[in-house]
Amino acid sequence: MLRFLGQGKYSARELIGYELFLRESVEGQWQFPKDFGKFAPEDVASLLVSTIKSLPNTIQLVSLNLDQPQFIDPRYSIELGAAQRICPDTQIIVELTEHEYGISAEQLHNAASLFQEQRLWVCLDDVGTGANSVALAEHMSDVVLEYKFALQNFRGKRDFVTSVSPQLQFWWEQAHVSNTFLVIEGFEEQSDLKVATNYPADIVQGYYFERPHLTKLK
Repeated sequence: MLRFLGQGKYSARELIGYELFLRESVEGQWQFPKDFGKFAPEDVASLLVSTIKSLPNTIQLVSLNLDQPQFIDPRYSIELGAAQRICPDTQIIVELTEHEYGISAEQLHNAASLFQEQRLWVCLDDVGTGANSVALAEHMSDVVLEYKFALQNFRGKRDFVTSVSPQLQFWWEQAHVSNTFLVIEGFEEQSDLKVATNYPADIVQGYYFERPHLTKLK
């Protein structure tokens, strides 16, 4: 995650955070887990703490993704809240993914309130996609501190700029109206910076800046 200094030109950049991608080793290969539900909340929190302690002291933010079933599991707010108290100088952000599991907006709102009570930030990941609709964003506006807009969801469109610009403008305006941070992710090449110039984000991230890599834990 990066913060730009002088956002008009998206020029000078400051590394301020990382997104934690949970992977498992299968026969010596790191793979995307088929079932995140098999990981205990306390194990995820412990891994998060170890990761944060392995990062430079200048890192201000670390985020991790939770699908709806994990998000509404009260054990996560307890365990991640404990992790936040262990690492008070690094803000932990809980990203609610866009994957649909049929869980009601009220349940998600109540769960977000529990994270908020633990001084954790809640982010709606991939806003405007899947379950993370405009309606859900409005319902959770009082407990969500961050919207994350994914440029990669518009890859492959005939005209990338024409397709993405109206949606990006909408969420940029939503973030300002609701006093919510806006993150734009999915930057893959320099031309992507031009797309976002008119909609300065608080934070940006993507392969253009840095590829995911393993972190050696302490």
